[in-house]
Order: sequence, then structure tokens, then C-alpha cells
Amino acid sequence: MLFAQLLAWTLLVLHFAILGFLFFGGFVAWRWPRALYAHIPLVLWGVASSVWPLACPVTTAENWAREAGGLIPYDRGFVETYLEGVLYDPHHVNRFRAVMALLVLTGWAGAAWCARRRSRLGLSLSPAPGAATLPASRCNPSAGNNG
Repeated sequence: MLFAQLLAWTLLVLHFAILGFLFFGGFVAWRWPRALYAHIPLVLWGVASSVWPLACPVTTAENWAREAGGLIPYDRGFVETYLEGVLYDPHHVNRFRAVMALLVLTGWAGAAWCARRRSRLGLSLSPAPGAATLPASRCNPSAGNNG
């Protein structure tokens, strides 16, 4: 019972981490471009689950662990339970989705800009030891080095 509760709490933390990566993974790719290999399928899942009523596997596992641990499972999805009413008003769900889509697209645009810049400078994604690499500040407009 205690193990199941611990698993439920671990899955809850994992769920928040996945959502954070869903929202900000494009920005992570500015520094680590290969993050897009995980981010793009996650975004596709997020879009699909917003359009169709798909059961999230993490929510399913979390509900199983909650029940096994004697806790009450969610009567709605994870997003509806923890984000709706906190980050956005329930009747503004489409506005929230649009803002999140803009956030993801902005991250992807920045990742594309960084990839283009790396390519122009002849830098690879995984350089050999001692090879030149592009510092993160060169791809981060807020670092003050836009040149």
C-alpha cells in the first residue's frame, strides 16, 4: 500500500515534468537540439489528446497506483484536475491551448534558428572531443550576444 502511494506521488511529479517539457521542450532544443526527438512526438500526443478523447497512459498508471494505495483516483484527467481553474479558467480552454501552441512554436522557431546558425558556422550537434562548439549564449537572444 505504501509502495503504491509512493508510486502515485512519483507519477504525479513525472506528469508535471512531462507537461513542463511539453510546454518548454522547444526552448530546451536551443541548447540540446536532439531534445526535439522527444519533444515532437510529445507535442503530437498533446494535440491528438486535445482533439480526441484519448486516455493518457501516465494518468491511467497514476490512477491505478492511487487506487492500489487506497487513494481516490482522478474523476477527470490530470490537466483538468491540476491546471484547469489554476492556470486558466475552464471556459478559456481554447485560449490556453492557443497560448501553449504559440509557446511551442516559438521554441521550435528558436531551435530552427540555432540549428541554422550552427550549420552556417560549421558546428555539429555532437562534436568530437576538442572540436569547436557553439556556446549556449550564441543561441540565446536574451544572453545579449545576438551576433
